Amino acid sequence: MRSFLSILWLLIVPALCAQDVQKCCGTSNSTFLLGNLSTASHSQCLYLPSDLTNATAGPITRLYYRYGTTGQTTGNTLTGFMVRLTQTSATAFAGGNTFFTGLDTALIRASFTIPPGTTGDWFPIDLDDPFTYDPALTLVVDLSFTGSANTGFGTLSTNLAGRKLYWNDISSPTGQSVVTTWQDIGFDLNAPTGISGPAVSSTMQLFPNPTTGLVHLRSAAPLGPLELRDLTGRTLLRFAPTGPEADLDLRTLPPGSYLLLGVGAGALRVLVE
Repeated sequence: MRSFLSILWLLIVPALCAQDVQKCCGTSNSTFLLGNLSTASHSQCLYLPSDLTNATAGPITRLYYRYGTTGQTTGNTLTGFMVRLTQTSATAFAGGNTFFTGLDTALIRASFTIPPGTTGDWFPIDLDDPFTYDPALTLVVDLSFTGSANTGFGTLSTNLAGRKLYWNDISSPTGQSVVTTWQDIGFDLNAPTGISGPAVSSTMQLFPNPTTGLVHLRSAAPLGPLELRDLTGRTLLRFAPTGPEADLDLRTLPPGSYLLLGVGAGALRVLVE
């Protein structure tokens, strides 16, 4: 059954080893990324421009990691899984132990399953919201989860101190880097596509649109976290409504076109006059 699932996975997700950009290839196994719950349920890895091959500008749409030597035949299911990204001109963590902030949320899942695989093969994580990547800056990849069915699930890494920070509490501003493994990574870049018309989402309604700043948002289901971005992908505002409707204040924005993104609810084009 596991062999069948592995074959099916390869058929469904082609070219797992053909990412646009890579940092590869280490031989150390580490559960301190997508497995260990008690110590490393929150991690950040830094990837400097010199670490990555074939790096060019564009939206990151999919991340890849490599199956390690532990737990790979079982795979893993993570609960409360979140992928967040940012970029910085810094090349190290402040003070050696301080997590970067100001992250853009690219994926939120109540449950995320990594299927069984083979040591050394790549597996993908598709992002809900593309992240605009600048190859001249350091990429910060932040992963967190609240539950892990297979705490021994490992990914392949390089031994290098100072490039990964981890802890067991996503709210803690600091972590530790006693274990010096630093995961291999790959990611795909897609050319940006134009958005036709003000509305892209069929589940969210915004009015008035165009607006001078105050808008009302309505959805068929509770909205969840929202981000307002400019057309380069930069996050400008964040909202945390608790129900299916919300009033948003956009009066701090200059006139222009923006994207309002909701987790699992698609996106809306917002016109500010």
